[in-house]
Parts: sequence; C-alpha cells; structure tokens
Amino acid sequence: MDATETIYEGEAGSVHSSADVSVYLPDSLSMPVPKALPQAVSRSLETPEGAVRLATDPEAARSHPIRATLLAVLFERLPAFRFRHSDASATSPETARVPVQVAAAGDRPLACYLAVQGFSDAQIAAVMGLDESTVATAIDEIHEQAK
Repeated sequence: MDATETIYEGEAGSVHSSADVSVYLPDSLSMPVPKALPQAVSRSLETPEGAVRLATDPEAARSHPIRATLLAVLFERLPAFRFRHSDASATSPETARVPVQVAAAGDRPLACYLAVQGFSDAQIAAVMGLDESTVATAIDEIHEQAK
C-alpha cells in the first residue's frame, strides 16, 4: 500500500489520499479509520460500507484528491445521500444520474457532483446552460474553502 496522507477532515468524515487513490471515510464507519483505511485504498479488498474510493482516472478532468475533497464537502453540506460508483460511469453529464438531494441544492452542488464524476468544466457548463468560467470558479471556490 502506498503511503497515504489526510488531505481533508470535516465534521462528518475525512479524505485520505495516496498516489493512486483517494478515499472518503465517513465518521459513521463501523470500524476505526486505522483499520478501514488499508481496506479502502486496496485494489483487491472490498471498500468498507459508506466509504467512497476514487482512483486515478486519466479521462477525469480533475485529480482524484480534488474529486474526493469535493465529494466530502457535498456530504458535509447537503442532506444525506448515497454516492453510487455505478452512477459515476456515465459518459456525459447529460446521462449522469444525480441524487435528488444534490439536484435540489442548486447549481454549485450540482456542478461539484458532476466534477466528482470526472466531467470537465466545459461539459458541465454545456449541460447546465452556464458559462464555463462560472462553473470553474464555483468548483474552485468550494475546493479552496475545503483546504
């Protein structure tokens, strides 16, 4: 296992990152973080229930640490929702499935959620009917606030 570092600690969970993967571990895990972390970053073990594993994706517009941090912020700020890895396999924002809690929260959370799925600012802007710079600024501001 690569060395991991904690890159975000929030009220409801934390994000841990290594060279190949970032994981969001909610505080509600049934096991302690020191035990859950190796399991969560492993390619061969099942990710603990409630944890979200985001690996390096050459097609994603943002790195896995940024995407995991954005997801953590969404989990902190929105009513509880479930992130399904299968939802992140959409090939375009037009076909992406979005939890109702995210969609109802407005443009900024929706843009962040689509960024977590790996879409570019231009793709997100086109589907949302916004200017690309508006999308980029909104996502970057949320990421900067999390640091």
